[in-house]
Amino acid sequence: MKIVIFEPHPDDLLFGPGPILLEWINEKKHDIHVITVTDGRACYRSGDDVYSEDVAKMTEDDVAKMRINEAKKSIEFLGLPHQNHHLFNFHDADGQKYVKEGIEKAKPIIKDVDRLVLPSTHNLHEDHQATHDIAVGAAKELNLTDIEYFVYFIPSYGKFQEDSKDHQFEYTIDEVKAEVLKEWLNIYQSQAKIKWTWKMSARFLRKIRTWTYARYTFTDIGTYYNF
Repeated sequence: MKIVIFEPHPDDLLFGPGPILLEWINEKKHDIHVITVTDGRACYRSGDDVYSEDVAKMTEDDVAKMRINEAKKSIEFLGLPHQNHHLFNFHDADGQKYVKEGIEKAKPIIKDVDRLVLPSTHNLHEDHQATHDIAVGAAKELNLTDIEYFVYFIPSYGKFQEDSKDHQFEYTIDEVKAEVLKEWLNIYQSQAKIKWTWKMSARFLRKIRTWTYARYTFTDIGTYYNF
């Protein structure tokens, strides 16, 4: 099975489909591709957290370089082929400006996909919404009617709604997977420079053992709150 995963930023691969991705990799029978849509350069812009001292000396180009390197290290950590990692390098926080270009970039990658993995629509984060729009837009243009649409929602940006309850399922991880996720988190040292965000992320991975995902079909597009 060819699986293509859209991650809006470096690190969303972990907090979105991360747990179940470990299972797909362990099954050793899938051709797994990852599309990293933005470069993550805006992660220190908000100023509403406590940052390490060196952040003040970093340009956004420096941040983007660091975060893209982390995305590459993540792919290496997971044992996926580097040629299966597709970097769109769109500027972080400007996702909606790049939807049309993103659709064109995505089409040759997903044209023969079996499972498309993407963030939910009605997303509070602009880049996550843009990533959804790119994935669905490309799928529509290619008329991918016979594939599985696998949707994740990072809790900070929204949640699954009751209207598609029959499409949702809970995925429970054991302590072994939980330890792998915590080790994976340590790759993202750009996030360790953000005090409270880092603490929240680490705590989330320590505490959460059940994740919610949903599966949809082509004819479901636009029918449900999350798809």
